[in-house]
Amino acid sequence: MNLANMKKSETTEQILLFTWASRNEDFFPALKNMFHVPNEGKRTNGPVLKAAGLKDGVPDVLLLVPRNGFCGLAIEMKFGKNKTTASQKDWLERLKKAGYKTAVCYGFLEAQAEIREYLREPGKPPMQFCEEAPKMFNKCLGCHSQDYKNKFCSSCEKKGE
Repeated sequence: MNLANMKKSETTEQILLFTWASRNEDFFPALKNMFHVPNEGKRTNGPVLKAAGLKDGVPDVLLLVPRNGFCGLAIEMKFGKNKTTASQKDWLERLKKAGYKTAVCYGFLEAQAEIREYLREPGKPPMQFCEEAPKMFNKCLGCHSQDYKNKFCSSCEKKGE
C-alpha cells in the first residue's frame, strides 16, 4: 500500500500509527496488544454485523495492557474538523468508568504521544528515547539521552544482556 497516493484522512493517520507500532513491538511487546476496531463506514452486510455484535461508537483503537492503575487504553481517532458523536462520547465515558484510560486523538502524532505516555514506566526512559536508542543484532545498546544515560527500559534490559 502506498500512502503517498492516498488523501490524508483518519484512515491514513491510523495506518501510520499501526506502522509505527509494528516497527516497535519487538522492543515494546505491549504494542502487540493494540488493535483497530473496524466499526466505521457503511456496509452492505450491516444488519448481519450488528446481529454479530457490532456496536456504534466503539473507539477505533484499543490497547489491552494494564498500566498505572488503568486496565487499558481506548483511543477515538479523528482527523481535521471531525468531532466525536454522541455514541462515541458515551462509549468513552463508559470505558473510563470501567477503568480504562480514554482519549480522542487528532492524527497519528497525538495518538503516538498518548500511547507513549500511557506505556511509560516510572523511573525508565520515555519510550521515544528507547525508540531512538541504537540497536545492534536486535539488542538495545541503551538510551543515550543526557537524563537517562545508558539506562534501559524493562524490555531492553532483557535484550541488552
